[in-house]
Amino acid sequence: MKARDVSLTALFTALVCAFTVSIQVYIPATRGYFNVGEVMVYTAALVAGPWVGAFAGGVGSMLADLATGYVVYAPATLVIKGLEGFIVGALSRVRAFKSRGAWTASSIAAASTVSALLVLVGPYYVGEAELTLSLLQAGLTLRTVIPWALWPILAVASAALIVYAGLKVDPEVGWAALSMVAGGAVMVTGYYLYEQLFMGVAAIVEVPFNVAQCLIGLLVALPLSRALVSAVPSLRPEQA
Repeated sequence: MKARDVSLTALFTALVCAFTVSIQVYIPATRGYFNVGEVMVYTAALVAGPWVGAFAGGVGSMLADLATGYVVYAPATLVIKGLEGFIVGALSRVRAFKSRGAWTASSIAAASTVSALLVLVGPYYVGEAELTLSLLQAGLTLRTVIPWALWPILAVASAALIVYAGLKVDPEVGWAALSMVAGGAVMVTGYYLYEQLFMGVAAIVEVPFNVAQCLIGLLVALPLSRALVSAVPSLRPEQA
């Protein structure tokens, strides 16, 4: 492995862990938690490729579980988040798909985002909510109210952004978004099966939270990864 890859692996592993512990929402029904770690899992995969994405996603997320007391999830996290990072990194580098079909890729990614927001996330994220900021020394819990109108607005805005970026900015954006949708689907399915088969908890309760993690990761990682590559041209990924 090249020194550059070692450095990127170490950097992104630390960032995945930091992002995962920075914001946490505890889910009593499954003894799990919502987090924004997908932002950096996807960014690592898009910028540094499938192997760095796999290591940073799996190990960084597992370390976050261990550091914040979610030890029961650590073995599953290592495998699930590692696979998620690998899939996003590998698919995003398939030139044959990225160089054509921009409309198809962007449309599927946009439709998946809208469906997830309106069907799997919106109905469960309305009303009072609590947010824990774990990076603060003593921790801080914020209470707020989430209005129902937030989700249709966010769905339309997200879809428009993905389609516009894929058709007007760069055709590769649509395929990158679709790659993250595929990786996110694996993550959601993986945790559902682990919780249902091995933990015996109400796994379906956590599905909306995990879908929300994927959507946040997608919407933030897309511009963030492009900004990093633009700022540091040496990070530009090799194509398959």
